[in-house]
Amino acid sequence: MNYVKLVFMSACLCLLTACLKVDDDGNVEVANALEAQNKILAEQTKQLSLTGLVINAIDGKEVSSATITMIVAGETIHDSLVFDGGDFKLDKLPPNTDIEIVVSSADNSFLTRVFFVKTGESNAANTSNDLGTLTVSEPNTVKVTVINKTTGLPFANLEFVAYSHAGNSSSAIKYKHVSSYDDVNGVYSITLPKFIDTSIRANLDLNKDGDIDFIPEVNNNLVGRYLSYSSANTKESFTLYIEEVAPSTEVEYRISLIDQSANALLGATLLATGSDGVESKATYDSATEQYVLSAMFGRFAKIEIPSFTADNIDYQSAVISFNLITNDNENVNVRISGTHENCCFVIPNSNTVELAVKPVVINNGISSLEVTTAANKVNAVDDSFSVFYSQPISLSTSDVSLTNMSGFKVVRGNEDLNDLVLSGTTAVTGRIDTPVTFKTSLNDTRLTITPTDKLMPGLNYEYDVKDVVVKSSKKSVNISGDSLSFTKEFSEDVMFDINDVRVDNHNFTTNGATIITANSAGDTVSSFNNDRSVYLHLPTSIDALQNLSFRLMTITQDGVSVNRIRNYIFVRDGNRLNVQPIGLVRIAENETLVQNDVPVSIIAGSAQQDSQKIYRANTYQYLSDNLSSSKNDLTFEYSYETKAGDVASGIITIPVQ
Repeated sequence: MNYVKLVFMSACLCLLTACLKVDDDGNVEVANALEAQNKILAEQTKQLSLTGLVINAIDGKEVSSATITMIVAGETIHDSLVFDGGDFKLDKLPPNTDIEIVVSSADNSFLTRVFFVKTGESNAANTSNDLGTLTVSEPNTVKVTVINKTTGLPFANLEFVAYSHAGNSSSAIKYKHVSSYDDVNGVYSITLPKFIDTSIRANLDLNKDGDIDFIPEVNNNLVGRYLSYSSANTKESFTLYIEEVAPSTEVEYRISLIDQSANALLGATLLATGSDGVESKATYDSATEQYVLSAMFGRFAKIEIPSFTADNIDYQSAVISFNLITNDNENVNVRISGTHENCCFVIPNSNTVELAVKPVVINNGISSLEVTTAANKVNAVDDSFSVFYSQPISLSTSDVSLTNMSGFKVVRGNEDLNDLVLSGTTAVTGRIDTPVTFKTSLNDTRLTITPTDKLMPGLNYEYDVKDVVVKSSKKSVNISGDSLSFTKEFSEDVMFDINDVRVDNHNFTTNGATIITANSAGDTVSSFNNDRSVYLHLPTSIDALQNLSFRLMTITQDGVSVNRIRNYIFVRDGNRLNVQPIGLVRIAENETLVQNDVPVSIIAGSAQQDSQKIYRANTYQYLSDNLSSSKNDLTFEYSYETKAGDVASGIITIPVQ
């Protein structure tokens, strides 16, 4: 709705009704509704002015002239107003509203720049607020050449983007700077503000599968999935080099295990894990006295050597890791743990790797148990956790645990006579033990712990191993390095659905009716559908997004609709912003809630079902429930981007529950 039209209509209504006098002796609900409407109508009559000064970034002096356009909720309310000098004044603006101020130059002496600001408070009919200075800069067209190192030719399949706006808004994407490409000269051109720090970036995930397809020569130019260049505005031209991410190839590993006298050691079991996650066991080549393994190598592979016995001598476990050196497809870093000598070195990237390894002898009087290696993330298939020890171990079920660090258990006072929770009370206890099974393998040097049930996406978990017994010495020890904290990730088929977003005022009613009419002691309660702070409830699937922003456009309070502009950014570049993780527990308003070691805030009074975790964001509005006879809802413009690069946007109206 056009804001100017709305103000005019509201002002007329206010004059006709004299702001609707409320009779204190009348119906309470009618009185409350009229008071709410009076408040809205009175606010609509408030207007303010904004003043400011447009200055040049290079010297801080005011510009000779400026053209200003102002936009509210997608509607232009001041179009191309020309001001001599940098001083400007904009009249008849709504208070407490997010607006866009577009500053441009008729003679192109500076580059157009947008400022996202809030109009501020209005305590009178003609308040004037000062925005201070708005900084602009002359344009600089930057030339960028991207060379494919493999072919030596310019690379033409990118699009560089940059942002130079001030403030935050979901509308920022409309004002981004975008490159063009010159096919003849093989050069990208992008125009940036010369004296305002601006970075550029281009997506290197060309097939949108979540992984980059090309890698920059300089590691600092890789930010997430993007080819990035900081302070590009300061350059006239520059060249970036990229190369295609090398595909995985099969590598043959030939490992010699030797003792202190360089004699071959027999009887070991070697296990290789390639970059594709596939495991394979070694065969022994008696002619060369080498253990032979094959594994796919892209950028990483490892070989595990479990503790073994040869010629009645016990040797501890060892691990060999291979990592392709960043931006150097010709060399590989090798790191060996649990052996004598040769910890770290570099070898050529080859289809055949030959190494000699000297395992450490286990001396029960000297050698102690160590974690040779532990997984730094859970298995993608079954969420299991693996630890590799330097010697064979044994343990019991009580020595391994998996704790849901985000979760909580709810016990209501009427559920069990033996649970020690009094009637009329609900107890919430945090950190839930999750059942697991475990097994040892590779001569009892590898421990694998697996959850019995599926884990919930978006929640935090922690694996921990307590005491283990060293089989050779029968000693029980508790060592560090065999624990893992992690967040259960969403599977690729889990998608964010905008229709899962709710608006809730937590007033213990929904549709005007009490949600739960009695507590666990049987005491009845009648909750009142009054105005309370309204919150957005966002599903944990927002963690699967790259970007998510909302813009409040309209609120309807007790049937009266008004424009109310406010921007909310909830996810930016894969990071959550301005949201709070909470848990939901449905109880009656007269129920006592007792909490013990709960890792998240527990919210009662919501119309939603019990939930271990959602995200909540304050809308800074105060409304009662949506009723068929009295509408209370919020209308948002939204946009989001998945991590695969797919973008969606639209407008949604959400009723208050």
